[in-house]
This record gives sequence, C-alpha cells and structure tokens, in this order.
Amino acid sequence: MDVIGIELLVHLRYLAVPCKQLPLIESLHKLEYLFVGNTEEVEIPEILFNMVSLRHVYFSGGAYFSASCRQQATEDESFQINNIQSISLLTISDKIDEKILRCSPNLHKLKGRVGSSLNHSFDFLNQLESLKLSVYDGEKEDSRSHLFSLPLTLKKLSLDNVHVSPEQIEIIGRLPNLEVLKLEDAVLEGEQWDASEAEFPQLIFLKLDNVLIAEWNASSDNFPRLERLVLQHCHHLKMIPSSLGDIPTLQMIEVYRCAQDIEESAMQIQEEQEENGNEELKVIIYD
Repeated sequence: MDVIGIELLVHLRYLAVPCKQLPLIESLHKLEYLFVGNTEEVEIPEILFNMVSLRHVYFSGGAYFSASCRQQATEDESFQINNIQSISLLTISDKIDEKILRCSPNLHKLKGRVGSSLNHSFDFLNQLESLKLSVYDGEKEDSRSHLFSLPLTLKKLSLDNVHVSPEQIEIIGRLPNLEVLKLEDAVLEGEQWDASEAEFPQLIFLKLDNVLIAEWNASSDNFPRLERLVLQHCHHLKMIPSSLGDIPTLQMIEVYRCAQDIEESAMQIQEEQEENGNEELKVIIYD
C-alpha cells in the first residue's frame, strides 16, 4: 500500500496501514481510529498522544512506549495522555510503563503483554472496562504473581499464559461488573477451583481454554447470571459441576476437544435439565 499523500487526507477518521513505520499523520486532526499492521514490535510515536481526536490505537505486532515518553512520564508531573481510550497490543515491562498508564485516565480498553518478573496492578485505571493480558516470558509456574488489584469497572477480562492462585480467583470474583471471563493456557494452582457463594455475581460468559484444572467445585449460586459456558482443550478436568445446570439463565454449554468425561457430564447435565422440564439448555460437542 502506498502511504504517500496520506497527510493530505485531513478529514480522515479511520486509518489502517500495513507498515512498520507510520507515515506522517500529524495533519490528520480528525483521525479517531489507527490500525497499524506491523509484524514486529514497534515504538509508539509520541505524536499520537497529542492528536486530540485520536481515540483508538491498534498495533497488530505489538508496541512499546518510547524512551522519551518514559522519561517525560518520570520527570514531568503534569504529563497526561487524555485522548486515548483503547490501545492494543502494548508491552508493559516495568513500573515506568505502569506510570504512563496512570497518566491515561480515559482508557477504557487495554490489551497488553506483561513480563513474568513483576507484580502488576491496574486498579488505578478507573474507567477501564475491557482488559486482556498475556505473559510474554517465563513459564506458567513462574507467572503466578500477575493478578493483583483490578479496576472495579471491568466488564471483560481475558488472561493468557498465567498461573492463577485461589486468592487471585477471589480478586476476579469480587469484580462487581464483570460479565465476560476468559482463561487461556492457564494453570489453576493445585489444579482445583473451589468457588464461593460471593463470586461472579454478573458473569454472563465463561471460557476455559487449555486450562490445567482437574477438579471444579461450584454451584448455581456461584454464577447466578451465567448464560454461556465454553470448555476447550481441558484434558484434565474430570467433570462439569452438575449444579451449573440449575442456573436459570444458562442457555448453552460448548465443549471443544475435551476429555470424554467432560463430554459425558455435559450431556448428563442436559438430560437432567430435560427431565426437570428445562428444554432451553443446549449442549454442543465439537470433536
């Protein structure tokens, strides 16, 4: 794609460029969405933070804050990034990167990669509604310290390549507005999940994908609003808690390439619900 002359499109609101280096976009005062189709991680140009209309920034191959931006955030107490509402895919490597995020009060959506050697907290992002995090180095066994304080405003949470302790599950379960939870390539400590009555009051969608879990103890009270349950590549899980079928809002259970015991327990839940007059629950098995 030829990006020469883009700076002349002063009324442009959406721009997608499949290139490593951004073209000159300072003159695009009405630009709201920027998609960069980079294949390697790139430095985020500081000019983006000064474009008053720009709201959403996406780097397909990842991006990181520049050295000058990191220095400014450290030395300038008035440093702020007020325009950006969503950013992906951001590398968050240390406390300076977190400090820059602290200077982004209007951030609603964040997709990032975090190192396994630091403790990260995101509760300061009090406008954040969607958070997706993955650990980009270290083994799952070394990444157990990545779920800490989370913003109470979260509605969607996705965690990839993490080790999750019971305490961290409780932190997630206490989020009052959480509607969507996805755990992918994760290890549950002790390979066991014991839910409590106070957990997940608003959760609608739950997905466990390649999660190392053998035993799951839960009741319908733990997920009172759950509508859809997706289990994918959960080869160690022995069974789905049968009482989940009693959740009045549950509409669908999807099982993708899991152990036969999981498939059988899903079908058994459906049969029990049909015997109780519930014809609405659908169970889908994918081999």
